[in-house]
Amino acid sequence: MSLFDQIKLLHESELYDDVKLVGNIVLTICEHNPEFMSMPMRFQLMVYYGNSLYHTEEFKKAENVYRKALQTKKVLNKTKSTKCTDLPSEVDVKYKIHQCLYNLKQYKEAINMLEGISSKQRSARINTALAKLYHRMGMDRSAVTGYKEVLKECPLALQAAIGLMSLGVKGSEVATLVLNAVPNMGHTDWLPSWIKGHAFAASKDYSSAISSFKMLDSKAQLRDSTDVLCNLGEAHFLSGDYTNAGLVLRRAHSLDPLLLYKMDLLAYLLYKEKKTKELESLSSTLMHTTEFAPEPWVAMGYYCLATKKGTRAVYFAQKGYMIDNKNIEALLLKGIALFDMKKLQEATVHFREALRIAPYRYEAHKGLVHCYLATGHRTREAISLAGQAVKSLGNNARSLTLYASVLAKETLSIEKAKSYLEKAMKLDSTYLEAVFTMVEIHQKQQQWDKGIELLRKTLRTESNCKLHTLLGEFLQQTNEVQEALDQFSIALSIDPSNTAAREGLERVEKQSEMGMESSFDVDVEDMENTSDNDADLEGSDMEDAWSDTDLT
Repeated sequence: MSLFDQIKLLHESELYDDVKLVGNIVLTICEHNPEFMSMPMRFQLMVYYGNSLYHTEEFKKAENVYRKALQTKKVLNKTKSTKCTDLPSEVDVKYKIHQCLYNLKQYKEAINMLEGISSKQRSARINTALAKLYHRMGMDRSAVTGYKEVLKECPLALQAAIGLMSLGVKGSEVATLVLNAVPNMGHTDWLPSWIKGHAFAASKDYSSAISSFKMLDSKAQLRDSTDVLCNLGEAHFLSGDYTNAGLVLRRAHSLDPLLLYKMDLLAYLLYKEKKTKELESLSSTLMHTTEFAPEPWVAMGYYCLATKKGTRAVYFAQKGYMIDNKNIEALLLKGIALFDMKKLQEATVHFREALRIAPYRYEAHKGLVHCYLATGHRTREAISLAGQAVKSLGNNARSLTLYASVLAKETLSIEKAKSYLEKAMKLDSTYLEAVFTMVEIHQKQQQWDKGIELLRKTLRTESNCKLHTLLGEFLQQTNEVQEALDQFSIALSIDPSNTAAREGLERVEKQSEMGMESSFDVDVEDMENTSDNDADLEGSDMEDAWSDTDLT
């Protein structure tokens, strides 16, 4: 076996460190002695060497080696006497150079390299890579063309289908591209509903998307599909239904603990629910799964945020962002952490970037609005941003409540805020943020009876610690002491660690005790006054009058 064959064996055995060591030595020999190895062998050796550098993540060096190999290949192509049918093609080498550039985050250069391949030579692999790069760089028309080319060749390239729908291509057109190409394929009856679900999600019709994915999950053949569950969970999340989103994503995680897809969303939900132990378990599991995806770092960041380690949370968010600078969850995490640390300017930058990438994310709008409010002097700008959120997200309970909450900060616009909150509660009577904001306004205006009425009405269908605590506070203001005590007690039975409920209970108990003492003091005074009056009567003329009366 020749030296070249030995290197080939090392490469096929994936002993990349050995290929790097031996390949480097042999290529150096070739430079000093061009006759040591034929040009086709030298070209192949360069490709082996480049592959080994790529697999050991030396991307810049691998790119340089591939470029040298490409030059050698061009010389070979000009040599008519040399027939090299089993060697890697120019297209293969250009694709490898693109991979290196992509990992180096040099996206424009990666596009230029792939565009150097003629359209006739572009396989589904090349078109997919180009379409994703165009999509990332905001070149939407080119991305649409690329994704369509992929589906023409590979109708079940469903990531390309999702890409098209996210760029505004109608679901019916995508369904035609996919389904017409696989008319007689068995076991694909789920495909139309799957496409519909993603089409609805892309057009922000989340209720219809939820219905489509629920229907898929109800089918026996797709029951417990983690892909379907994650898409269903995301649709619930984007619609604002955090409760059902959490339930569905928890189910997906329990079915596949090594699952990464949408687990950053689950981490955010666990942070919101203050489920610190569950969040710790999730982040630990994800981190043991891989360190080369953003989801584990985001989950770990939310755990740090939950345990009051803001600086660590920012660090982990940055780690996730460095892996994928289009990851919305990493940007939001960093924005939230910086906001908690009172670094408002930096938080604003991250929320703005999140909005640029995903203008449909409510959390980014809310974060940006809160940054402006927190400055204390930019309320008018915050109102403008909240108005833009309504335009971007549509007239739904969340967007209207956000707008109303900012309007309520200014005395002159409180009535306007109330009208928006009434609209929000009509659209979704279960959306508690609208209720809490309206209750806050009633509290400001000391409209205790209206607040009590609203809270009682809400408690008929919803029950949580905050609702009972607020009702207790309002009842205290109307001197309904016993019922206020009952409401604070119910709140503490739901969440024994709730500080507001405990303080409210202690405050009402103290008020009750003071009332009893005051009542007791009054009774004693009355008794003393009565005794004095009796004493006066004993020495009065009335006694003489009675004694002088003749009763016979």
